Amino acid sequence: MSTIKDVAKRAGVAIATVSAVINRSAPVSEETIQRVDQAIAEIGYTPHGAAQSLRSGQSKLIGLLIPDIVNPHFATVASVVGTACLKAGYMAAVYSTSEDFDRETQILKMMRWQRVAGLIIIPTRSDHAHGVRLLSQIRVPTILLDCHVDGLPHDVVKLDNVAAGRLATEYLVKLGHRRIALTTGRDGVATGSDRLAGYLEIHRKYAITVDRSLFVSGQFSLKEAYRSTTALMKRAKPPTAIFALSNMMMLGVLTALHDLGLSVPRDVSVIGIDDFAFAEIMNPPPTVVAAPVAEMAATAIDRLLLQIPTKAPPAGTTQLYQPSLIIRKSCAARTG
Repeated sequence: MSTIKDVAKRAGVAIATVSAVINRSAPVSEETIQRVDQAIAEIGYTPHGAAQSLRSGQSKLIGLLIPDIVNPHFATVASVVGTACLKAGYMAAVYSTSEDFDRETQILKMMRWQRVAGLIIIPTRSDHAHGVRLLSQIRVPTILLDCHVDGLPHDVVKLDNVAAGRLATEYLVKLGHRRIALTTGRDGVATGSDRLAGYLEIHRKYAITVDRSLFVSGQFSLKEAYRSTTALMKRAKPPTAIFALSNMMMLGVLTALHDLGLSVPRDVSVIGIDDFAFAEIMNPPPTVVAAPVAEMAATAIDRLLLQIPTKAPPAGTTQLYQPSLIIRKSCAARTG
């Protein structure tokens, strides 16, 4: 079996240099990295990760907890984080919590066993009680992405969700809509409540009476949004527009409207939050309030990689990113 000493001999460098290349623990020239990588490939050397973890007290592993890997938003996060980890000499372990905090707890326990170097978490809940639970489980540098958790001191990188709610609602209001339905998120998750707060702000700004009977269950779920939209549009007086608080709920809304034989935007306008990579081939192409997902994910992993070597206490800062309105064809002016 080949050893690190064999690699050093083949590459013509010191053993310490080979170690620096493998662990990204010290500056090494690009030419030296190429020589070491070539030597490793030629002799088939495999670094012993478990032994490295025991010596250093941590693995070269970063845990990423996301709600749903199928959702394009979270798939983008996983892709950006995974690429950045590889460049920095780490591996990303991506787990889906399925928005279940018991599953989230189980995954965090597994991450402790693996001696992860750090964590990026898109949390399942935002309330203080959940923050207390997580505080007892997180023992490494951690960044919260997309949503804060009350009681956790870790840095947060997220969208300004109140602004996103305002942007979507005001666009519909300026098109003449006054009966704007809304698919709600899940209880205890600030993302949905913040977007709802933006919706309510615009109603106050334009002195529009809020009809809470137009708030229907969405749960950030395509299936739930489909079910509630189907029931909503069968009412005697349906809304003229629907605001879906997430991309998966927007898909549920659009599918329900299609199955009911309703035309978007002729019969009802639809707007959502979070964009789709395949938006232009949808019928109609959806108008959305988009988040700079890749940029937010890059900021989260960059911050984490800076925190891991120092293990300094978290500063508890929040970096807000601003949403942008992408106008396509799923919304139209209200006439009559």
